[in-house]
Amino acid sequence: MTGHEVRQRFLEYFKRQGHVVVPSASLVPADDPTLLFTGAGMNQFKEYFLGRRKDLRRVASCQKCFRTPDLDKVGKTASHLTFFEMLGNFSFGDYFKAEAIRWAWEFLTQNLELSPDRLWITVYDQDDEALAIWRDQVRVPVSRIVRLGAAENFWPSNAPTEGPNGPCGPCSEIHYDYGCCTVGQVCPDPDHCQPGCPCGRFVEVWNLVFTQYDRQSDGRLTPLPAKNIDTGMGLERLAAVIQGVQSSFETDLLKPIVDAVAKGLPARHVSKGRSSPDVRATADHLRALVFLIADGVVPSNDGRGYVVRMLLRRAARHGRLFELRRPFLYRLVPAVTSTMAPGYPELATQRERVANVVLVEEERFQQTLDEKLPILEQEIRQGLTAERTAWLYDTHGIPFEEIVASAQAARALVPSREQFDRALAALQAKSRAASGFHGAIFANTVSGQIAALGVSTSFVGYTALEAQGKVVALVQAGRPVDRVQAPAQVMVVLDRTPFYGEAGGQLGDTGILESAAGKLLVEDTKRIDQAVVHLVHLVEGAVRLHDPVRAVVDPGRRQRVARNHTATHLLHAALRALLGRHVQQAGSLVAPDRLRFDFTHTAAVPSSRRTAIEDLVNDWVRGNHAVKVVDEMSWLQAKAAGALAFFGETYGDKVRVVTVGDFSKELCGGTHLGTTGQIGVMTIVDEGSVASGVRRLEALTGEAALAYLKGAEGQLQELAQRLRSPREQLGDAVERLRDQAKALQTELERLRLAQSRSEAEQWVTEATPVGDIQVLFKEVPGADLAKLRSLYDVWKQRTATNGVLCLGSTVGDSVLLVAGVSGDLIQHGVTARAIIDRLAPLIGGRGGGRPEFAQAGGRDPSKLGAALRRVMPVVEELAGAGAR
Repeated sequence: MTGHEVRQRFLEYFKRQGHVVVPSASLVPADDPTLLFTGAGMNQFKEYFLGRRKDLRRVASCQKCFRTPDLDKVGKTASHLTFFEMLGNFSFGDYFKAEAIRWAWEFLTQNLELSPDRLWITVYDQDDEALAIWRDQVRVPVSRIVRLGAAENFWPSNAPTEGPNGPCGPCSEIHYDYGCCTVGQVCPDPDHCQPGCPCGRFVEVWNLVFTQYDRQSDGRLTPLPAKNIDTGMGLERLAAVIQGVQSSFETDLLKPIVDAVAKGLPARHVSKGRSSPDVRATADHLRALVFLIADGVVPSNDGRGYVVRMLLRRAARHGRLFELRRPFLYRLVPAVTSTMAPGYPELATQRERVANVVLVEEERFQQTLDEKLPILEQEIRQGLTAERTAWLYDTHGIPFEEIVASAQAARALVPSREQFDRALAALQAKSRAASGFHGAIFANTVSGQIAALGVSTSFVGYTALEAQGKVVALVQAGRPVDRVQAPAQVMVVLDRTPFYGEAGGQLGDTGILESAAGKLLVEDTKRIDQAVVHLVHLVEGAVRLHDPVRAVVDPGRRQRVARNHTATHLLHAALRALLGRHVQQAGSLVAPDRLRFDFTHTAAVPSSRRTAIEDLVNDWVRGNHAVKVVDEMSWLQAKAAGALAFFGETYGDKVRVVTVGDFSKELCGGTHLGTTGQIGVMTIVDEGSVASGVRRLEALTGEAALAYLKGAEGQLQELAQRLRSPREQLGDAVERLRDQAKALQTELERLRLAQSRSEAEQWVTEATPVGDIQVLFKEVPGADLAKLRSLYDVWKQRTATNGVLCLGSTVGDSVLLVAGVSGDLIQHGVTARAIIDRLAPLIGGRGGGRPEFAQAGGRDPSKLGAALRRVMPVVEELAGAGAR
C-alpha cells in the first residue's frame, strides 16, 4: 500500500465517522504571529480549541508540517524529518476518549490490517480512564499497556508540574513493535524492552491527546467545561510500518527523492543499497524546500525566509561533500513534484518557479563562498570573536551557520549562538544610533494595556460613515484615565464606530469625534484585539469616560482608500492571470494616495508584461463589475469556494468574502467600492525587488493616476522640445544620445588608460631592490579600485619577472590597497595574497585575492603611509622564508 493510499484511506475513514475533511493549511500559519511555520495538524484549528469558533465539532485532515528543532538528527535516524505529513482527527467539545481510542484501533487493525499483536499502548500513569478503555473495551492485553510519566504522556510535556497554565491533558500513544532493533542499534535491556527504549524496536505511530484540564497558576488541574481531542499520526512513519521498512527514507514518499539525490554520486554515499546520512538529509531538505517555496516562502535574511535560506544552504553544503561544485538541487525539484503528485498535484504547476528560486539561491550561495570565504578563512586564522563573527554577518552577509561550519572544518573555536546574537544586536544598535534612525511604532505595551481593559467595539463602517457611540476607554501617556482636557493627545475606544482600524495593509480612517464637551481630530485608527482605537488630538474642551460622541469619518479619504483597496484585488487577480497561479500576496499597503503590492515571483516583471497587467486591470475597471461582499460565510465554505486569503488579515467565525466579477474572490475585512468603474483608471508607476523571490508593484488610481499621467505627458513634451525631436521619434533621439555618450566614455577610458600607462612606465624606474626582487610601492591619491587595477595591468605587462607592486589610495574615509607579484615569485612564497594579509590590518581592514593579485579595504586613511612603508620589510620576510 502506498503512502498516498494510506493518506486517502485515513481521510475517508474519518469522513464515515462524521468528520468534516479539511484541506491542509499552508506551511505559513494564517494569522498566528506566534508561529513561523505550521508544525502540527492542530495549528489551523487553534481558534476552535480556544472556543472562539464553534461552526465545527469534529474534523480530520492531513496537514503539511515543518519543524527544525531536530535538524541535526535528520538523515542520521530512521524517522526524523523537517517536512512531514501529519494525519489527525479532532473533536471540539464533541466525542472524547472512548471514541478516539476505539476509532484509532479500528483504523489500524481493520482498515490497514496491522497485526494487533504488534501494537503496544502507552498511557499517562495517572490516567486510569484511558487504561481501562484500552483494556476493557478494546481488549488490549495489560502486558502491552505501559504507564509512563508526564514527560512522555502528557501534553504539554510535564505540564502538571512545570506548566504552562491553560488547557492541557494526558495523552495515549500507539507504538508499533518491529520485533528487533533499528539497524546499527543495540538494545540496552533486551529482556525488558518496551516503548520508550532508544534501540528503535518500537516506533510511535499515533498520539491521542485528551485535552481535559485547565492548569491553574497554583498547579491545580481543573476540568475543562468542553473537552477536546487532538490526535497526530506521522504519515511517513505509518507508511514505513505498512510497507515493512524501518526508515521513512525507504518509503515511496521519500525513496524516489533519495534515489534521485544519490544518482551518479561516488559509491561511498550508497553502501549495500543504503544511502548515506548526507544523501538522506539532502532528500529531506529538498522536499521541505519545494513545499515551503510553493507556499510562498522565499529565501531572505529574516523570519521564515532566513530559515529557508539556511536549509537550502545546508543542503548545498552536503553537495560539496558529494564533490559537486555547481548548483545541483534545482535539477532535483522534479523528483519531488512527481513523487508527491498523487497527494499534491498543484506542485506540478509550480515546478519551474520553485526550481528557479532554488537555482538563484544556489548560485548566490556559490558566489558568497567564492567571494567571502577568503575573508572568513582569514578571520578564523586570527581567532573568531563574537564581535568579528557579527561583523562577518552584518557587513559581508556570511550566515552564522556557515561561519560555524567553516570554523569546525578548520578545528577552530567559534562563539556560541547567544554570544553572536548579543554582539550582532550591539553592532546593529550602534549602526542605528550612528544613522540617527529611531523609528516609531504602535508600542506593544499600549496594545497590552488596551487588551487588558477588556473593551470591544462594534464596527459599523461598512455601511455608514457616521455613527453615535460611547467612550468606553481613554488612554493617555500610556495609562488609562477617566478624563482628558484640551489640548492633548489621547487614545479613545468607543463601543460603536464607523472608523476602520488599520488591518490587512489598509490604513486606518481619519475624521472627527464630537461630544457635548469637546472636539477631537482622529489622526489614525488602529485595531487591537476586539477594540478599535482612535488616535486623536483633543483640540477643544474635554472628553470623559462614558461620554456619548458623534463619530464622523473623512468621506473623501475613505473613498480614495477604498478605490486603492478594490484596485489591489484587481491587481492581484491580473498578476495571477498573466504571471501564473504561483503568485501569492506577500504584503500590501492600501493608502489614500497610492497602493503597494508585494507578491511571490522570481524574476523582474518586464515593461511589456507590466503594460499587459495594467491593461487587464483597466479592462475590468471599464467593465464596471459589481463588487459583491458576503459577510455570513464560514471560513471553510470560503476556502471551498476558492477564496484567497489576503496577507495580514484576521478571520473570525464568519468571514467576509469580496468577489469581483468572475476573476477575483478574496477573504478580506477591508472597505471597498460598489463597482470597479469607480476606480476610474489605474497605472503602475514602479516595479522592483523586495527580497529574493518577492517583487513589489506600486500603483496609483483615480485622480492621483490622472495627475501622474498628465505629469508624464508634460515631461515628454518638454523632452521633445529639448531634443528638438517629434514625440514619436523620441526613442531614436535618446538612442543617438546613448551612442554618443558611449563613444565619449570609450574615449575617456582610452585617455585614462594612456595616462595610467605613462604613469606606470615612469614608476617602473622607481622600483627599489630587495635582493633580486624589484619592489615598487606608491600612493595614488584619489584613485578608485578600477584605476589601481589598470595601473597594475600596465605594470604587469612591463614586469615579467622578479617584480612586486603595491599601490594605495584614500577615497573619502576609506582606504584601498592592491598588490601584485610576477609569476616566478609565487613558487618561492612571495604572493600578493600574503602581502595583503600582512598590510590590511594596518589600515583597519581585511582583504583577499589570488597569489598574483590581491586587494584590501580599510577604514583608517591615516595609516596608509605606514602600511606602504611596511611593503619592503614584508617582501624581505617572505623572500627569506621562501629561501629557507
